[in-house]
Amino acid sequence: MEIKINLLPPNRKEEIRLIERFRTVLAWEVIIFSIAMLSFGFILGINYVLDLNLRLVSERSSDESTETQYETIQYYEGKFSEINAKLSKISGVTSGQIYWSKLFSKLDGVIPPSVEISGIATKNYALFLSGQAKTRDDLLLFRDNLAKEACFSNVNLPLSDLVSRENIVFQIDLEIKEECIKYGTYAFTSKNS
Repeated sequence: MEIKINLLPPNRKEEIRLIERFRTVLAWEVIIFSIAMLSFGFILGINYVLDLNLRLVSERSSDESTETQYETIQYYEGKFSEINAKLSKISGVTSGQIYWSKLFSKLDGVIPPSVEISGIATKNYALFLSGQAKTRDDLLLFRDNLAKEACFSNVNLPLSDLVSRENIVFQIDLEIKEECIKYGTYAFTSKNS
């Protein structure tokens, strides 16, 4: 049998008990602090993972919206190309189109009231006018009006048509400038203006 003798004074015993309690409390504080730190780290980790997922989802949705916008742009670019191709075909057809109405409009402006046109013939860009004038002066006025016009050139009135003084049957040959009767050109201006 063993015998233990406690030779410590009572105040020293109290001190040892306090030190042991302090160590126990300190150990519990370290344990609680460690648990709190682990919990805080766990919460931070969860927060990081959630932020990462949120960023990935928003990037994916922005990528999808960007892709949708890209597809929409490609669709409209295709439509524009198709329309431009159709317009170029139309332009190709109309660019060679001759508008004789421009010629008639111009002739209407230069024919004096006493001159009647009874026939019009064309070959390429040559124009042959036949008709009747009341007087020689009216016919000469008509010829001069044609010569002044910017769209007409090489106006030819044979001298044989000027023999009579009244009721003159005539034929005038002239050339029409191509740009005056083609599509898109409105060059009906006189040389004097």
